[in-house]
Amino acid sequence: MAAIISGKLIKLGASQNAVGGTELLAERLAKGTKKELFRDINIIFNRPELYEGYLSKGKNIFNFQDLPNDRMYKKFFESEMINKFSHFVFNSEYQKEEFCKKFNFKEKSVSVIKNSINPIEIKQKKYNGKVILIYHTTPHRGLELLAHCFPKILAENDKVYLKVFSSLKIYGWDEKDKVFEPLYKKLRDMKNVEYNSNVSNEEIRKQLVNSHIFAYPNIWPESSCISAIEAMSAKNLLVLPNLAALKETANKSKFLYKFTDNSSDHIYTFQKELTRAIQYVQKQSEDYKSHLDELKIYADKNYNLNEYLKKWEQVLSNK
Repeated sequence: MAAIISGKLIKLGASQNAVGGTELLAERLAKGTKKELFRDINIIFNRPELYEGYLSKGKNIFNFQDLPNDRMYKKFFESEMINKFSHFVFNSEYQKEEFCKKFNFKEKSVSVIKNSINPIEIKQKKYNGKVILIYHTTPHRGLELLAHCFPKILAENDKVYLKVFSSLKIYGWDEKDKVFEPLYKKLRDMKNVEYNSNVSNEEIRKQLVNSHIFAYPNIWPESSCISAIEAMSAKNLLVLPNLAALKETANKSKFLYKFTDNSSDHIYTFQKELTRAIQYVQKQSEDYKSHLDELKIYADKNYNLNEYLKKWEQVLSNK
């Protein structure tokens, strides 16, 4: 839960120690923007009820980070609190479309400012015969499916390795994380798998430079995907479904497959696409290298933090 109140980053609620994508973006926005532009302006990223006491003065902006089926939004749009906001910002075109289907924004001021990153420095992707897969988002988004597939992938190719960086502790949800302990143990016990709990974003970026494939059989609809954006910027192939905003974020991927909510079918399709991607890395063709360049250029241009800050400055200046 995060907000920028007159230029100061504030986190309230059960997740006040969270360091997820929303919190990182809020911090980068607060640090990267001229302080005078925040004067008498509040930006709320989620859970508006937690920040109701700050909304009585100045201009209030809501930056949506979830999808409209989140139960907090029904209550929000039916309350008087919504009238305290003069501008609404969406983090993807997909998210905007979904909100506009469910709620009326015809007389409201809106913008799309896509979630963004600092481009990752990398020239040529190194390859020494080992193909390194990486999963670096929370466990409920599809880690179980990846754990199911990996032993079968390994049985066909023992030059494949998997690095996992995943935990709900990134949101400060230590108790909820205990549910996934059996899954974490399963991963720890697997051959060619390195399981890690959550680590800093700086460490993830370093790991992405040395990995080859972002293996992400996602089952949780997202409004945007910073994990996929950073993976592209570090020249990783993306193997993921076209679920929700992933279709928009990962539209340049050669391994974007059709989502199904049937687990068996999803596992089958993901494993097939992941096998293709592994073989693509191993061939080290000019087409492969060209595709990596394409992914990086796309990510660095369309999800660049400098452009993100410029668009926010325009919104903040329009008082």
